[in-house]
Amino acid sequence: MEKIIGKLSLTSILVSLLMVFSFVSCKNKDGNSTSVDTSKLYSNINGRNDHWGYIGPGGGGAMFNPTINPLDHDHVFVSCDMTGSFVSYDAGKQWRMFNLRDVTKFYDFDYTDENIVYAGTSNMLFKSKDKGISWETIFPQPEDIVDIVSQGDHANEKVITKDSVWTLVEKLAIDPDNPQKLYLLTRKRKIDFWPNGKNQRFYMAIMASNDGGESWETMEKLRFDLNNIFIDPSSPEDDRTIYISGKGGLGARRKGTWVNVGLPEDAENITQVINGFDKKANRHIIYAISGKSYFNPNARENSNIYMTNNGGESWSQIDIPLKAFKMDGAKDMEYRSIATSYYHPENIYVSYANLIIGQDSTAIGLAKSSDYGKTWELVWKDVNNTPTPNMDQGWLNERFGPGWGENPFHMTVADNDPNLCYTTDFGRTVRTTNGGKTWEQLYTNKVEGAGWRSRGLQVTTGYMLAFDPFDSLHVLMADTDTGMMESHDGTKSWSSATNNNGVPRRWVNSTYWTLFDPEVKDKVWAVMSANHDLPRPKMWRNRDMSTYKGGILSSTDGGKTWEVLSEEIGEMAPTHLVMDPNSDPNSRTLYVCAFGKGVYKSTDGGKTWQQKNKGIEGTQPAAWRMTLGNNGDLYLVVFRKSDDGSIGNAMDGSLYKSTNGAESWEKMQLPNDVNGPSSLLVDPADSDRLLLSAWGRYGPDEFSNDVGGGIYLSTDGGGTWKPVLTGDQHIHDLTMDEKKGVFYASGFNSSAYRSEDRGETWQRIKGYNFKWGKRVQPDPMDSEKVYIITFGGGIWHGPAQGDEAALEDISTPEAAYE
Repeated sequence: MEKIIGKLSLTSILVSLLMVFSFVSCKNKDGNSTSVDTSKLYSNINGRNDHWGYIGPGGGGAMFNPTINPLDHDHVFVSCDMTGSFVSYDAGKQWRMFNLRDVTKFYDFDYTDENIVYAGTSNMLFKSKDKGISWETIFPQPEDIVDIVSQGDHANEKVITKDSVWTLVEKLAIDPDNPQKLYLLTRKRKIDFWPNGKNQRFYMAIMASNDGGESWETMEKLRFDLNNIFIDPSSPEDDRTIYISGKGGLGARRKGTWVNVGLPEDAENITQVINGFDKKANRHIIYAISGKSYFNPNARENSNIYMTNNGGESWSQIDIPLKAFKMDGAKDMEYRSIATSYYHPENIYVSYANLIIGQDSTAIGLAKSSDYGKTWELVWKDVNNTPTPNMDQGWLNERFGPGWGENPFHMTVADNDPNLCYTTDFGRTVRTTNGGKTWEQLYTNKVEGAGWRSRGLQVTTGYMLAFDPFDSLHVLMADTDTGMMESHDGTKSWSSATNNNGVPRRWVNSTYWTLFDPEVKDKVWAVMSANHDLPRPKMWRNRDMSTYKGGILSSTDGGKTWEVLSEEIGEMAPTHLVMDPNSDPNSRTLYVCAFGKGVYKSTDGGKTWQQKNKGIEGTQPAAWRMTLGNNGDLYLVVFRKSDDGSIGNAMDGSLYKSTNGAESWEKMQLPNDVNGPSSLLVDPADSDRLLLSAWGRYGPDEFSNDVGGGIYLSTDGGGTWKPVLTGDQHIHDLTMDEKKGVFYASGFNSSAYRSEDRGETWQRIKGYNFKWGKRVQPDPMDSEKVYIITFGGGIWHGPAQGDEAALEDISTPEAAYE
């Protein structure tokens, strides 16, 4: 999310300082650009360039940075905060995910060549010459890249360059009259105390390129906190006026000199600054929103909107007519985002929240002005979680109402068409083609007589899939934030499985695991919680685990209705469910992991439960996963409760074994230098052959990979371990196709793996490259395919052996996936 908060003074700113595609972008005989034939891009029904596809309803996660190609309005990009990037060549009818190793913060287009697009992540600036089919790294320059290391709980990547300075990409500005001229705002950072030093020094460096990013030179160094850069097109082409903004302020380089641009006196906290250009009047327009909002929750002043058409010499507040929509005496609404049509800047779209229009009526949505803010209309108005009547509805509105997605936090308007606007929010991408008269959701399609099918905007987080043993078309999906989903047509379409059917509303958010009884038709168990994203540290770092909400449920009608089974043991966050397949079908033995409470056991199918923590060390054990071997041995993974790089203390994760049905536990030896176990797999052919996945911890310095993660193998029941995969330090789950004897692994480093020699060696499954993977599950209906469940990229479906012909997203060898 782009955040501009605080107050910035720039008074003293004078600081020193393809295989499949042979039809990529080209020039015709006249020297003009010829368009990429995007009609050939959709080489399978899922719109991808390889043999991979996806399943799911679409949407359901936060999306950002919609960007429209100014020369081809059907060509659109969107980002997700879970690292996925998406491109559409048909105005949102279908989307293709691509991955640039991190969250894409912005996209920018060449104004003279519709095939050229730039994309910036925190670490690198990429350029595509074929409308986003493939990407090359242009900053840092490839020859300067020494290594790419992966660090921390989210396996955040850091590009190590020859200068040994950590450089972050913030924003790109392209000269509209000379697209070879680029200005790149970067942040040079120094961490004084590793890994959790609070004294992180930095300065901003503006890099300039005169050749479309082939080479760069440092234009300026500034010691201010900045995140935006843009150009005044009315300034001389050989001496551009360049604006920078961030943390509440605005500065400009005019005639070679940096100056402070004054802000409105009552604007203490600037949230966003945008700009446009009136060609007829040769006038540069700047808009700013300030005050309390989602991005400025601690601001003291109310939200306001300001405009200047003279470079900041004077400002006018333009939202006073907009505030007239509120009820008399009510507090002001809050503004979340603002957008304008670059070459029609009189047109403004503003995302608003908390607009009190009646004693018991509050609205959220979008307002629009077509005359620089002199008059306004509410073109999108959700009232009290009732959807605006001029929008077609997707499954999120159908299930949760518009309050789930909320009002947009990012918007874009076509540079040359003020009626074309795309918006993104917590779960949806939406557009209007008629200036807000009507709105169209672009993330899902309704399947006639069934559920919803994704258009390719895959942004959900899942944990696993459960296949009904009595009905091959019935599948349950354990998701976070959107809760359990179900399909009755073999994963082709999906609907919510938690709506007014016995699931407590406070538990709807996350389903961690679900399990069909293999012998009793329609018998299902599930564990659900109000607390999402476990076991990620952000969920327990500053929270007492005893406050978690959730429980255990069962269904006797295949999930149509649910009954709570865990009332006697109270609220908790259960994360895993294991059934003893040898137990009596009429009174199943079940085991549940409760994150922060340990292990619970039932011997009567879940009617009653007993805590089974004898031998488990520490308070509030973060019980995460259990594995039941064919010989009856039970293994427990307790997740690490630190993320500071330490080892050898009470916060270490641990591995336990029980040989008596969880009546007691014995702590096992972890591999050397490992304290973050994440899952364990027992070879069904040899109960002494164990595979352990582990999550790395911080290495010795800020430029090193994490250590202590990967995959480890034991052939003596855990007595000794050897590393078998350490190049990937963040492995989430280990799984197996028992019919074929193939082991699988997936984690947070843009890869999934398979082993055909019982875990001795591992090969990357080519074509899959989403940053944060969780779990590989064999497709029970097609032995040649697998599902890959992800943390924010939906569920992938594709060839179990990978697609050797898959076109990799990044073409630069120094930055490509290995």
